[in-house]
Amino acid sequence: MSLIHFLPGVVKELVKHVPDLALEVTDWDGVLRDLPVLSRRLLTGAGASGLIEAQQKLPGNLVHFTSRIPASGTPPSREKNDAILRWYFAQLHCPEGLFVDLRGRHFEWKNHRLEFHPSGFWYRFTEDFRNGILTLYQGFYRGDEQRFEEGLVATGLLDRSWPAAEQSELKMLFRSHFGNSLEHPMRFTLAGFQESFLRIFQFLLRKKVRLSSEFMVFGIYLVTLYLALEEGGHSHAVKSLFTEVDSIFGSLTPDQKG
Repeated sequence: MSLIHFLPGVVKELVKHVPDLALEVTDWDGVLRDLPVLSRRLLTGAGASGLIEAQQKLPGNLVHFTSRIPASGTPPSREKNDAILRWYFAQLHCPEGLFVDLRGRHFEWKNHRLEFHPSGFWYRFTEDFRNGILTLYQGFYRGDEQRFEEGLVATGLLDRSWPAAEQSELKMLFRSHFGNSLEHPMRFTLAGFQESFLRIFQFLLRKKVRLSSEFMVFGIYLVTLYLALEEGGHSHAVKSLFTEVDSIFGSLTPDQKG
C-alpha cells in the first residue's frame, strides 16, 4: 500500500516530482516517525523563528529574511537564481537545520539582495548525513576521489563491501547526475534531474539499498532547487558558486562553525 497519502499537502505536492523508484528504496518507518513533527511545523510554523535566528548568524550575508510575501510576476534573473543556488549550498553548513522549500515564490531579488520568505517546512539532518552531503559535494568539485567516496558512504548510497565494479558504477551514475558542471555552466531542468536520479534508484533497488528518511527530505530539497532554477532558464557556474560558498565556511574555525 502506498503511504504517500499520509504526507502533508506541500510534501505530497513536491514528492510527485521524485521518481517513483525513490519511494521503493525509502525507509518509510523513518518517514512516518518524522511526519508528526513536519506536520506541526507546516501548520504552525513551530521552530522556524529559531532557525531564522541561527541562520542569520551564518557568514556571507547571503540572504535577507523577510516576513513580507514576495511580489508575484517578477521574472527570475540569472543573478537571483545564482543567489538561490548559493543559499542552497550555504544551508547545508547550518547544523541547526535548513528550510526545505526553495521554490522561486519564496524569494525576491531586490536591490541586488536575495530576500527570502520561508515556509514552515524545515528539517534538521543528523550531523553524519549533513556532513556526508557536504563531503560528497566537496569531493566532486575539488576533484578529491577519496572525499567523494566518503560522502557517498556517509549518506548510505555506497557500501564498501560491494564488488569494485559496482562501486565504480554508482560513482559514475552520480558523476553523470552532476553533468558537466565541473567545466561548463549547467542548466537545471527537472526532467534531467528525474532522468539521472531514476538511473541511480534503479541501481539502488537492484542492490536492495534502503535509504533513510533524511535522503527523502534531501531529494525534496533538490526538487525545489530545480523548480526554482528551471523557471529562469539560465545556465549557472555551479562549481564556481559552490567553491565561493564553501570557501566562506571553510575559513571558519571549528568553534565558529558551532
